[in-house]
Formats: sequence, C-alpha cells, structure tokens
Amino acid sequence: MITIAHRPHEEHCSPPAPVAQPLTPDAGLSALAALACTLCQTPMALISRVTPQHQQLVAQVGLGLDLGLGEYGAALPHLAWTIATLGHPGLLVVSDVSAAPTWQDDWLASGPAGIRFYAGLALHGPDGQPIGTLCVMDTQPRELDAATQAQFSALGQVLGPALAPSLPEERPSGAVESELACYRTLVESQTDLISLATPQGRLTFVNPAFAAHAGRPAEALIGTSLYEHLPAADREAVASQVAAVCAHALVLGSEVRHPTDEGAARWTSWTHHPLCDAQGRVWAVQSVGRDITERKLTERSLKDSQTRLRSLYESTPAMLHSIDAQGRLLTVSDTWLAKMGYTRSEVIGRNSADFLTPESHDYARNVVLPRYLRDGRCDLIEYQMVRKDGTLIDVLLSATMERDAQGHPLRSLAILEDVTEKHAVEAALRANQERLSLATQANGIGIWELDLVTQRLTWSEMMFQIFGLSRDQFQGRAEDWQRCVHPDDLALCVQQMARAVATGQPMNFDFRIVHGDGSVHDVNASATVFYDKDGGPLRMLGTNYDVTERKRMERELAEKHELLRVTLHSIGDAVITTDARGRVQWLNPVAERMTGWRNVEACGQALSDVFRIVDEATGQPEMCPVSRSLCEDLIDNPARLTQLISRDGTLYGIEDSAAPIRDAQGQVLGVVLVFHDVTEQRRMGHEMSFRATHDELTGLVNRSEFETRLLRALHDSQQRDSAHALMYIDLDQFKLVNDACGHAVGDQLLRQVTELLNGCVRSRDTLARLGGDEFGVILEHCDVEQAERVAQKICDQMEEFRFVHDGRRFRIGTSIGLVPLDKRWSHGDAIMQAADTSCYAAKEAGRNRVHVWFDTDLTMHTRKGEMQWATRLEQALDEDRFLLYGQRIVPIRPTGEGLRCEVLIRLQDHDGSIIPPGAFLPAAERFQLASRIDRWVVRQVFALLASGDPALDAVHTLAVNLSGQSISDPAFQRYLLELIDSQPVDLGKLCFEITETAAITKLAEAGSFIQGMRRLGMRLALDDFGSGSSSFGYLKALQVDYLKIDGQFIKDVVHDPLDRAAVRCFCDVARVMGLKTVGEFVEDDPILQELLELGVDYAQGYLIHRPEPLGRLLGLTE
Repeated sequence: MITIAHRPHEEHCSPPAPVAQPLTPDAGLSALAALACTLCQTPMALISRVTPQHQQLVAQVGLGLDLGLGEYGAALPHLAWTIATLGHPGLLVVSDVSAAPTWQDDWLASGPAGIRFYAGLALHGPDGQPIGTLCVMDTQPRELDAATQAQFSALGQVLGPALAPSLPEERPSGAVESELACYRTLVESQTDLISLATPQGRLTFVNPAFAAHAGRPAEALIGTSLYEHLPAADREAVASQVAAVCAHALVLGSEVRHPTDEGAARWTSWTHHPLCDAQGRVWAVQSVGRDITERKLTERSLKDSQTRLRSLYESTPAMLHSIDAQGRLLTVSDTWLAKMGYTRSEVIGRNSADFLTPESHDYARNVVLPRYLRDGRCDLIEYQMVRKDGTLIDVLLSATMERDAQGHPLRSLAILEDVTEKHAVEAALRANQERLSLATQANGIGIWELDLVTQRLTWSEMMFQIFGLSRDQFQGRAEDWQRCVHPDDLALCVQQMARAVATGQPMNFDFRIVHGDGSVHDVNASATVFYDKDGGPLRMLGTNYDVTERKRMERELAEKHELLRVTLHSIGDAVITTDARGRVQWLNPVAERMTGWRNVEACGQALSDVFRIVDEATGQPEMCPVSRSLCEDLIDNPARLTQLISRDGTLYGIEDSAAPIRDAQGQVLGVVLVFHDVTEQRRMGHEMSFRATHDELTGLVNRSEFETRLLRALHDSQQRDSAHALMYIDLDQFKLVNDACGHAVGDQLLRQVTELLNGCVRSRDTLARLGGDEFGVILEHCDVEQAERVAQKICDQMEEFRFVHDGRRFRIGTSIGLVPLDKRWSHGDAIMQAADTSCYAAKEAGRNRVHVWFDTDLTMHTRKGEMQWATRLEQALDEDRFLLYGQRIVPIRPTGEGLRCEVLIRLQDHDGSIIPPGAFLPAAERFQLASRIDRWVVRQVFALLASGDPALDAVHTLAVNLSGQSISDPAFQRYLLELIDSQPVDLGKLCFEITETAAITKLAEAGSFIQGMRRLGMRLALDDFGSGSSSFGYLKALQVDYLKIDGQFIKDVVHDPLDRAAVRCFCDVARVMGLKTVGEFVEDDPILQELLELGVDYAQGYLIHRPEPLGRLLGLTE
C-alpha cells in the first residue's frame, strides 16, 4: 500500500511530486476491489482511505501493470479524481474522459494509462464522514446501467464501515475475515459465475450461479479443481492463465466454448483476478465467468451480415455508404465511388457532409438531422452532392440508424439513388408541359381524349372555354359533346371520326358548335387514334380551337378577292403580281395584251422573261422594277423613260410602279407591278419638246437649246478639264440671195446649207441655227487643232457650193469664229461674244475663212481697263503720289554687315488707300510708263542718300528695281548719269535689280548697262532667277553680283524634291561664278532652315520682314 501526502480540497492539476511510503495491499479489501471490477466489467479498480493529512491506496486491481507503479514510484495520478469523487454526491460517472473538458487534459487520460472511463463513489464511516473512495476505470468509453450502478452503490455502503482508521496498525483483529464475509454476501446475489480458488486451482468458494452452471451443489464443489468444470479443450490454456495471474499479479481473461447435449454450444467469458495477502503474495484467484452466448451469436450474425454487406457494397448497383456516430464514412459501395469519381482511400474517414453542396449541408444539419436522431430513420431525402470533378448530382437518400444498448447512435447505413438524369428528364417534361400549357392557353387550343372502349371523354380546361360550358354541364360522356355540335354538322363529325378509326389516318376538319351562350362558333378538330397490340382502337387524342374569327376573315377575304379580281380585270392599267422570288403569279387582261403572255403561260415564269423593258433612248435593257423593289424593299417609281418589248416584238412606251406585298409581320410575300401604255402621250411629248428646242425651218437645235448645251459643255470643261470648241458661223452673201429671190428661196438656201453643215460635223456634235443666216456648232471632246480642221472643211465645201435658182448661180461663203472652251471662260455670254467677235474678224479678214480666238484677243478686251490705269499713273506722277517702301534682306549666316533692303514702290490713291505694285505695274509696262516710274524711284533714292543723315551710315545696300524698258532706254541711262553727276552719293550702297526675263529679252542692252554701272562702282542683281528658259547660258555675258532665286522655287523647297534640286543647282552655279544668292518668299522657319542647308547666302520674305515705309526702316522717320 502506498501513502501519499496531499493538501485537502486541492484543485485538479498536474500531480505534484509527493513523498510516498510503500504499503502492502490488504487481502480482504483486494477481494472487494476485484468484486467491483466484476460488477462493472472493468479491468481496473481502486480503494483508497483518506485522512486530513494522507491518502492511502489500500487495494487495487489492474493498475499495477497498466499504470506501471513500479516505474513511476510514488506518483499517484488519481489524486485529483479522488478529491472530485469525495465532493460529488452519490456515484460520479464519466462515460468518456476525452469528451469531458475537466478531465481530457489530465495525465491519467492523456498519459500512458489512457483512461477513457471512470466511475467513483465516496465511502463513509459509521459516523457518516467520508473516509475513502471506491472507483473503477477502463481504457474504453462505456456506460453503467441502472442495475450496475445500484450494485456498485451497495458495495460502497458495505465497504465503508469495513475500512479501519487511518493507519494499518489501528485496524482491529478479524478485519480481513469481516471483509471476506462482506465479499461472500455480495457475490451470492450475482448472476455471473464467481469463484475463489487457490493458486493451484482448488476451489475454496463458489457462488450459487457457479454451482448452477456446474450442475452440483456448492458444498460438493469445494476442493475440486476449477479446471474440471471447463471443457477439456480449454483446461490447459486456463491453467496457464491462472499460473500467470499468480506469478505476476496480472488480470487475465479468456473465452470458453461449452458444448451442450442439443449440439449447440454455450460461451463463457472468464476474468481471473489475483488476491494478495498482507505480504503481497497471491493467496487466491477470483474467477468471474459471464455467459456470452448471445453476444457470440450476435457477433457471428454481425460478421455474416458484414460479409454479406461487404459483398453487397462491392456488387450492388446502388450507392451505399455507412457512417459512424460522428458522421465519418466507414464504408462506401463501388457504385458510390464510381458515381462520385473517387477512390475508396480518398473518402473513408471523411465526413459525409463534405460531399454535399452548402445548401444541402445546411438542410441536412438544420432540418433532417434533428428528425433523424429522433426517429432513427429518414426516407427519400433530396440532396445535391459534389463529385470530384466539381459537377453536381441529385440523389435521394434513405438511411437507418444503429444504436447501442443505451440508445446512443453507433452507425448509420444509407442508400442513395442518383436521380440527376431523372430530374433532368422531369425538368424537361415540366418545361414541355409548361410550354404546351402556355401554347394551348395562348392560342386557345383545347385538348380532349376519347376512350373508344368506354366512350368516356376527358377535356382540358380550355375545352370548357371553347364550348362555353361549366364543369357541371359536362359529365364526360360522348353524348354531352354531341349535344353541343350544330345539328347540321353532327353527321360530318361522326363520319370523320369513324373514318379516322377505320383508317388510322389523322383527322382534321372544321365544324360548327352551339356555344353555351347560344351563339354559333366555328371549331377546328384534329385527332389521332391509338390502338392496342392487337390492332383494336383504344383511344382518340385530339385538339379543338375556335376558328370563328378565321372563318369570318376568310369569307371577307374571299369577297374582297372577288371584288379585287373584278376590279383588276376592269381597270385600264396592266397588273402583274409575283412571289418573293420574283416569279409571276398572276396577270390581268391588260397585262396579257401588252406582254403577249397569257396568264396560264406566264405563271411560274421569271418576271424578266415576261416583262422585258429597255431604255427608250439607248435601247439598253433596264433593271426590272420588281427586282429593285425586292432588293431594296421599297416602292419603286422609276423616273426613267422605258419601253416594254411585247412577246411579238411590239414596243410600248410605259410608266411603271412596283411595291412589295407584306404580311402582318412585315415579311415580304411578293410584289405587285402596275404599268400602263404611254406610247401616244410620250410621242406627243417628244414632238412638243422637239418644237420647243429646234428650229422649225431647218430642224436644227434652236438658240435656246444651243445655249443650254453650251453651258453644259463649259461646265464639263471646267470640272473635268475636257477639250471642247465653239464655232460661230455666218453665211456670206445670204442677204443678197434673200433680197433678190425672196424669203422662200432664202429658206430653201438655209435648208441646203444645213445639209452641208450636217455632213461636216459628227452626230455627237451640236449644230444649231442661231437666227437668220447664223449657225453655231459645239464640237465635243475636240481640241482647237481638230476644231480648226473641221471649220476649214466647212469653208472649203462652202467655197465649192453654188446655190442655183431660176438659172442663176450664187456663190455662198462662210465666216467662222472659233473659240476653245476652257477654264478661262466664266460664263456663256462671254464665250458667245468672243465667238461673234472672231466671226466678224474673219469677215474683216476677207470672208469665207476661220478666225481662231487667242489670248491677244482677250488682251484687246481688257485694254480699256488698262488704259484707265495709264491715265491714273500719269496723274500720280504729276501729283507725286508714289511712296517708297523697303523690305530687309538678311544673311542666313550672320556676317555683321549693315542694313540691306530692297526698295519697293506703292501708289497712294485719292482716298488715302495704298495700292500695291501688282495692280499698276503691268499697265505701266504696257503703256511705256515703267521708265518714268523708274526715274521717280531713282531720283528719290539719290535724294535720300545725298541727305547726309547719320542713320545712313548703317546702310550697307539699297536694291532698286529697274524695268526692261529702262535698261534699253538711252534717255534713262543719260538721266541716270546726270543724276550721279549732280548729286554725289556713295554709289557702293546702290544695287540695281533687273529681272531675268528682261535681261534675256534685251541681252545686249542689259550687258552694256550692267558694265557701265559696275564701272561706276554700283552692284547689279539678277532678279527672279530661274524663271527664264535658259538661266545659265547668258550668265557669262552678264557680270552681276547677286542671283535672286525666283520665289516659285523657294516657297515649296521643303516639300518638293524638284524645287529643292533646282535651288541646290542654282547655288552650285553661283558658287562657281563667285556670286551671292538671295532666296525670296521665305515665309516660315522650315524654309529658312532648308535654305541654310542648301547653301543660300541671303533670305528675304515675310518671315524676315514685312515691307514698311523706307524712311522708317532706315531710321530717318518715326
């Protein structure tokens, strides 16, 4: 026995390290501890005595080996359990220590012993005070039934007084015998087989149950061998177990089979407990036998069931699984695995809820599980499970629960039916039924079924609405339906139904009924007959729907159709209808007459074969209006003039119109084509149009139409740059014939001339009589050279033509004015005036000839305006109204030179406005005023230089322009020399600019002038360089200092590679000849940068400087 010091009422905790004193277990108390194990069927029991200072372990069974007290010494881990037992009223039972938060971390539960079950009882002394505890333990969870708890409590009541005071030496003599007497008293009432035997196996005590099992009185069994009461086959094994119990103080057990006379067998479970004396020697062995025959039978049955179940799980086509009380999968069938896509190792041990969808899991936990725990079964529960690949299957689950003896759940067996496909079919069927219901309801279709054997008739809800009856008015008999049929149509209905039954052909016909409200309705009936395997008619399934409105519309449509037919046959227009593919469906009589096709022949033909139309003017086939209407889905009312070619070749001028025919949904069903004969109207229209546009005498185009066509040709030449020409023809000597022979003869002459002229021009050209003896010709797509040849041909033929009347021969000539039609003409009047002027020029030149209009003629027309400028310039010179402006010329690469500028001229008008030189210098050149203007400019510049103003010190060069007239005018040169002599100035500041054109035109005079100026110290520049036709050959003869490159090359030098190449070439020539270059018209930075790269020396233009008054530029004025 071990004594352990402890603190009373200490809370449960990890065991302290107490000081232990070994004690020898008490033999009598050991027997009672063994009895406790026997009562509760546990392998371990403890009896302890407690005092305020100590707890003593006075007896134990099974703990020595299982707890290993020899190894752990005085460590007594049940200390806290003892305290809890003393403080608990009555029996303390912990069915599963691992599930009890108070004990699950205790060393006794989590340590080597692995205790899972505990039952303890406080022992009380004679005075009612607690003096110890009795407890039993097991390594498996378990329950104590009420009977066992009562027996255990009774043992505690007997055991309490038997405990001696605190110390062993205080125990009274005879205590062991008293304890054994208590033991015997308790075991007498036990149904288990209980015996005490010596270590050699001789019985010293048996209880009545043992004696009854052995079949002999208890007294007769004392002294006999325990083993002789066991089957011979088990004696040796049991003897070996008892020897081991005695040698090692172990608790051992075995199961023994007892054959019976009836051939069956009884099974007994034996447990052998060692009983030790005060010295720890085993003085007896308690053997407890319990009849386990029923358990064995149950186990065998269970094993057989498990075998059958395993075979079932492997072979059944059903989805099966079993789960434990915690919901973990124990077994699953092969079909279950195949359906779910798992292997068995992947699912066993997992919670069955893992395979449910979240919705099914919630439903199972909240709804199904409470009812299942209550009833122990569930049937056809709908779940959705998730397969391994993530897809869902629908299942119906039925399950039963297996419980233990106490009613607690042990396991469940479930069978699942995969109803995924069934649900899909049901869903499709429901959808079809819903669609059918919607369709029948929406379309007013009633469904009926007639049993041909019983003549019972079943109606859908819509049938009652169609017939206007309530359910009370229809009993499901065939005669109920017959009463609703219109009397005049009953025979038809019976006949149609009989024919369908006899032939098996579907039935479909219309009949009339008398509605419930007394009105007559039209109804359509369709049905199919179904037969049995022998061919006998079983039932007829069909539909009805009200077609009253359809019948009414059909009648109205028939009436309208007849009215339309009569109308279309009566109207004067031709009508053709086609289908949506453009094939003829019908022609009215007028269309038959005009096309030459009869209705029966044309039906089904392509419309293009029946209705052939061409352009009236060109004869080219035209697109059929029906084809256009079908393609573009619109009403076609063509404005073109077309002709219909009849089948026999007759031509009809027609006006047609086509329009699509649509149904209620807007779909095109076909086209209706309407046309009528306008041949006569068109002939009359053409005649009136011809009279309005042609000369009655000659049949030629008149002046009004001619001018219209002239404007059209002029517009074409301006828009497309086409070459056309106008001839204005006037007959020579016509007045002589007309006066001498009379107007009638004159008219005859005009008709003959018309024929001659027609023979000289093309059919595409326009020949017109403009009035009297004047004719006009528009030669289309004909240049001036070709037109001149045509005009000359007319003159040649008229030269040979002789008009003869009354033996008199007249020579008639023509004077022709020829004008090219091009962009120079802005309107027709100007062209006609030019042609008329050219014609008169031809007459003045000798008649019967051609005069071609040239730009010089245009100059003559503009001379009047230029003469006005001449007058204004003369006046401006007299009034000194010219102004000097200046524009800077700068080096592209800075050189530090002084101011360079070009001197420019402006004219101040009477109103104070400033007129640029481009407006008046051309007139000055033309009327020989340019030299006078040059004199004015030179005089002003010399006066400025002679002023001696200090601001002039900054001037490097003043460039003055001279006209071609000045450089070839000796008087100007003399004036210039006189000016130099009279006003001494720094001639090095002067540079005269001469245009390249003027220099080339008057090369000798220019060369002489340049040499003379250079000798005087002035510099020369060649302006507009590059504009001439030979810019390089004359440079050797002209000793100039600067080349001013024409602006037409500068303005596009950035984007035009040809201009860039030209400028580069000019710079190369200037560089070879030692000349400086100036780029004009420099408008932006990219141009300036390009000139820099090309090597140009100076730049001039609006980017550099806009012209301003010269005095302000030189700093002489503000």
